[in-house]
Amino acid sequence: MEQPRLWWQSVYPSDWAVFSLSDDLSRERYTALLAALEELSTRGPMANLEEVASRLRSVGFHDPLSEQDLRNALDRLKDDGLVEPFRDYTAPVRDYQGLVVRQEAWALTRRGRNVVAAVRAAVVDARRALQLPSRLLDSVAATISGIIAHFRPEEGHGLLPMDLDDVRTRIDELQRVTADFYTALARLVQADVTDDTLFGENRDRIIEALRQFPREYERGLARVEHQLENLRKVGHRHVVETAVAHAGLIDARDQQHWIEERVRRLSDLEAWFATDGTVQQLISSASGAVYTLLVAIDRRYSARRRGSDLGADFHALAQSLHQQTGDEDARRVHAAAFGDWPAWHAVVPLAEEDVAHGTEAAAKPDRHRIEVTLREHERQGRASGRPRRVPDITVQRDAALAQARAEAERRRRLTALLVTPGEVALGHFDGLDAEAADALFRAVETALARVDPATGVGVGRVDGADVLVEVRHGAACTARAELAEGALTTRDLRIRVLSTESAQAEDTVRDIA
Repeated sequence: MEQPRLWWQSVYPSDWAVFSLSDDLSRERYTALLAALEELSTRGPMANLEEVASRLRSVGFHDPLSEQDLRNALDRLKDDGLVEPFRDYTAPVRDYQGLVVRQEAWALTRRGRNVVAAVRAAVVDARRALQLPSRLLDSVAATISGIIAHFRPEEGHGLLPMDLDDVRTRIDELQRVTADFYTALARLVQADVTDDTLFGENRDRIIEALRQFPREYERGLARVEHQLENLRKVGHRHVVETAVAHAGLIDARDQQHWIEERVRRLSDLEAWFATDGTVQQLISSASGAVYTLLVAIDRRYSARRRGSDLGADFHALAQSLHQQTGDEDARRVHAAAFGDWPAWHAVVPLAEEDVAHGTEAAAKPDRHRIEVTLREHERQGRASGRPRRVPDITVQRDAALAQARAEAERRRRLTALLVTPGEVALGHFDGLDAEAADALFRAVETALARVDPATGVGVGRVDGADVLVEVRHGAACTARAELAEGALTTRDLRIRVLSTESAQAEDTVRDIA
């Protein structure tokens, strides 16, 4: 009997040529056509050109495609062995085109269906999220229990082929779970843990695994091992040879290949749950995942708080030194910050430098003794190496604070002067000082330029104050008509000035209503 050919020895490049075309438009056309034919194969044995074109649009291919272009694409797929036509020789031939009408029905070949299904599964699995389904071991135990139950003569052997096909599904699920778990671990070890999305997703996967594995180990693993022991007593080959009679295979060589493939799958499933098998290794890795997660959290903290921004670290240290009440406390903070790296302070003092303080700092009990010296000159940062006196920016800082306080006081004063109790006429603002009047009229001018013809209301913001100005034409005539005729005059203006906080509150109430 011929030995079964392994799947990787039967890969033919011609089967995948359509999916690797260099022309993007042609590749998308053929791929979409194969997807449409695959969906049609679940609705009937064959489909005519009109059904194929309609299904193309439903799968998302909306490029215009003439009937001749569609026939040419189908002919190309037929040459590749992925599509075959069905000819109706009983169709009446009315003219020359009637000869073509005879091959209006198309369908995927068996190889075409398998190739399209494989490509679809590969694309979907490559984009799927990390998965860790619960009670996976229970499903494995149920599959093996079904095989043993249907092997009994009173139950009938007709369901055994489907049960054996489920074994492949269980193995695929175990492979996905294992790969996803190890991928999550690898990302936490190697990837950038400061990425919130990546860290959160992989952290949740590991926590879910830590939550599930103890329960699965105690409850599901014992049942799986018991069912595998019962199946081993019956015999893998005995079960498969009993099921082959109901598999629908006629050729003796195909039957032998089918038997060998199913026996190998049962052996592979049993190897997963061996003493040193993959499931035991997975549970052991889950125990080590706690340490991996803690290390990733520590790396994330270090990257964000300590090593991500050296300038921010020194700024925090300077603030801490400034907040100390005395020189002794400041020296202690400095020793705590730099006590582990004495080489940083191995500098040669200048002869003319005024040394303010010099003391011996004891950060923690060890054999290193550090001498801390506070100097009035910079020791690092210049290319020439010549020290430079640290600039005193106290005057500039005080001036900036005074300017900010004056600006805030100005905004509060203008806001208090301009806010109105409701809609008022322009005469309400008589007596305003020049600064407030200038800011108001600029805002009114902006609001007039933004009047909405539908509502007759315009809104402008006052520069230098936290207020909004709403301008509306008087009720003497409709806003739409007045705006159309350009009859909006300052005499009939109705103005309302309100603070930005009040405007936000009104918007919130309006949204709720």
